[in-house]
Amino acid sequence: MGCRCQRSRMELPPAPDRQRRLQPDEHRNGLQPERAGASADSGASLDEIFGFPEAGTHSAANAVDLRLAEASVEPTTLEVANQLFPDDGFSPLPDFLATAARQYGAAIEPVDTADGAAAADTINRWASERTRGLIPMIVDAGTVQDQKLVLVNTVYLKADWSRQFFAELTEDGQFNTGGNQWVTVPFMRDQSPRERRYVLLDEADAVELPYEGGELAMWLIVPHDAAGLPAVEESLDAAALTGLSRAARTGTVQLAMPKWEQTLPPADLFEWLCPQGFCPGAPFGGIAPDIFISAALHGAKVIVDEKGTEAAAATAVAFPTSLPPEPDLTIVADRPFLWAIVHQDTGALLFVGRLVNPAG
Repeated sequence: MGCRCQRSRMELPPAPDRQRRLQPDEHRNGLQPERAGASADSGASLDEIFGFPEAGTHSAANAVDLRLAEASVEPTTLEVANQLFPDDGFSPLPDFLATAARQYGAAIEPVDTADGAAAADTINRWASERTRGLIPMIVDAGTVQDQKLVLVNTVYLKADWSRQFFAELTEDGQFNTGGNQWVTVPFMRDQSPRERRYVLLDEADAVELPYEGGELAMWLIVPHDAAGLPAVEESLDAAALTGLSRAARTGTVQLAMPKWEQTLPPADLFEWLCPQGFCPGAPFGGIAPDIFISAALHGAKVIVDEKGTEAAAATAVAFPTSLPPEPDLTIVADRPFLWAIVHQDTGALLFVGRLVNPAG
């Protein structure tokens, strides 16, 4: 699953199985440090794709990261990390290193990319530690072999619902995967209608599930029709997703939703970046002379249960040289739906995805 949610229209990367998950600001965050080293044309392409501001790109990203860090208060953990892995003996330009360190907190750990397996092991170990084991691998030996620089970005979230579901109420139910095919999965259920914030859309109902502390929330966007997810995706954009909170009304909602776990193995971001004009070979002379981008990979995982949510994502970019009373509304998320985890104050879309089949 996934979406490019930095421009006005939400665009989903190729998903032949309709079961792809993406953390939209993670794509932006994963490529934003590299923007500091992009040549003019490469920078213009990134600005167009991700909507980076013409000025103050890096200071604005730093300000958002600082606000996100404020949400990381017990019992919530929300951490964003960046790391530079240059080849032994390779020195990026001082201005690039200064921006990466000052605005993105990126530290440096040299690796010997002539030994691709050992370098990949070092990078994967770092990513796994930062994501608490949810992303055990983001690069392989072939990806990093003989590269001059690999830049990795991670985000990790663990948050409890402000009002948790009772595990003893969870029971199996039927989920329509959209093609009039049903799978049996465990459903979490409200014991009785709860006061929740919700939005009635033309083709779907959206309901908010806040996390402890109030800084973060998940939104479920459940189409009225079991086959209606593509139309709902087409009708929504980033502004609509981040604007759900402002449009919400409060009422009693009876909610049933599946427990689920989704994993997106490392995927090639160029599958959807290249059709938009940003392809392998784009020059990044601000990092070092004659350097260009050769690989951009993204992986993610989310676990949703009665207690809350645990989610993580990682992006790696390589450079060579050459996510009771009658209720006012009843929502049963028993069909493919959208979900989004939003930082309430900044509107940052931490994770956005589609759930098509919670059985896997």
